[in-house]
This record gives sequence, C-alpha cells and structure tokens, in this order.
Amino acid sequence: MITHLADSYLLAQLPGDGNYYVHITDSQNHGGRAYGYRLRISAPQPDFALRMTPSSLNVRAGAVVPFCVYALRKDGFDGKIEVSLKDAPVGFELAGGLIPAGRDYVRMTLTAPLTASNQPVSLQIEGRAKIGEKIISHQAVPSEDKMQAFLYRHLVPSQELMAAVIKSRQPALSVKLPADLPVKIPSGGTTQITCKTWKRPMPKKIELKLSEPPEGLTLQDVKVVPEGLAFQLKADKNMKSGFTDNLIVEAYTELTPRQKTANSANQNQRVLMGLLPAIPIEIVQQLNGVD
Repeated sequence: MITHLADSYLLAQLPGDGNYYVHITDSQNHGGRAYGYRLRISAPQPDFALRMTPSSLNVRAGAVVPFCVYALRKDGFDGKIEVSLKDAPVGFELAGGLIPAGRDYVRMTLTAPLTASNQPVSLQIEGRAKIGEKIISHQAVPSEDKMQAFLYRHLVPSQELMAAVIKSRQPALSVKLPADLPVKIPSGGTTQITCKTWKRPMPKKIELKLSEPPEGLTLQDVKVVPEGLAFQLKADKNMKSGFTDNLIVEAYTELTPRQKTANSANQNQRVLMGLLPAIPIEIVQQLNGVD
C-alpha cells in the first residue's frame, strides 16, 4: 500500500562488446544504511503473475457471477494465457477462460452448482501459458481492488478465494451457450446467437443488456424462441478484425407488484433475472459486404 512506487525497469538491446555502466540513485534523494536496493541484470526472463478480483464470491445456487482476472506480464511476455478452475468441487464451471495476447485483464464468469452449500468453499484459479518451449502455470492470487489517496489503485492480495453458494426462492436463470465458440462477428455486421434455457415457462418479455462491452459492439433483437433465447450481436465497422474479448450479458424482466399502491398501480418492476455465462467473441473480416 505504499503510494510512492518508483522501481525502475529498463529493457534494451546492447551490442555484443564494449563496457557498460549502470548508475543508480534514489528518486527522492534518500539513502543510507537503512535503505536496501536490489539490482538484476540479465537476459529477459518472460513470465507472468495473475490476480483476480474480488477475493470472495456470493452467488445463488445455479446462478452466474462475474469476476476479473489481471495478467501482470514480465520481461516482454505478451502471449495468451489460458485460465481454468483447478480441482474445483463438482458443479462449478468457469466461462471465458482466456486472456488474449497483449491484454492485461479480462472479465470472466463462474457458474455455481445447483445445490446451495452450508459453508463457503475454497476455489483455485490457475493460468497456463506457453513461454518458449515450456508450459508455465501460476495460480491467480485473490485480491481486492482498492483506491488510495483518491488516485492510486492497488490489487491487495487475500489469503484464499472463498465462494458462498446460497439458497434463493427465485430459481436461477440456467443458460447453455452455443458449442461453437468463440462467436465470430464480422466487422460492420451482425451474428445471431441462440442459447438454450431450462427455466420454464420463460417470461414473454426479456431484456438483455451488455455489461461493460467493448466500444463498438451492441446487442439487439432479443427474442424468446422454443430453444430458449435468441439475439444478435452487432460490431461497428471500426472494430478491427482479430479483436477478442468476453461479453457479460445481464437478463432482465418485468414483474407486476403483488401489492399495488397509488403510486405503483400501473408500474411494473424491472428485475434482474441473472447473467449469462461469459460469451467469448472474435471480430472477423466481413466478406463481400455480407454477414
């Protein structure tokens, strides 16, 4: 939680011969026996570390909860990182488990078991990447995103990731994504998605909303179909081919209040039904102007 972080880092390509000198000074002109410094000079050692927020999850049985995984990349490593649950209890499922090459963070989702648990359970999230000829794996450290001094933000580590699966009177919205993932969306075009649902009967009116979508991507034409839910994803023509991300979709419906008052006689309540599992997407080039 130190506000003044001034560790220096230099990556340079040097000629094979000659003498080189490294001069180190304290950026605040401090020094003395009470100050310690470490200096590493070496060839690059590409690696990564992972942080995830939040450090604890509360989710209804069978429901979906979002979280974020951060990649702390080291010494020039910019490859993709595959993220998965490690030795998780039966019923937990992670969706969207990929940090694309060059990205520093991605939102993902966790689906809880259908049965609530009496006690919170400990989960482990692991990231794997190919660096050179080796497969490197690291566990994501659960953290809290904290602000300090109205400016600095810190990912403050916790001891373990705890998840509480709680009971709910309202059944969770159970959705199965299409098998062919990631969903490919042409730049400047649209792609229709049909998701299978198990909640019956489905409300006649459902609104789907993208949570923190990438700029240029929208959701439209939501329909309740025999299989479940159908909707279209539209990419602006300025979105570049090759862009990948996860979409977090919120589902809403309207309910009529059981006890009407003078102020709410004709007003329905907009309520959150739940979230869909994270939908991996990829922007592709549109061919001949046809979706």
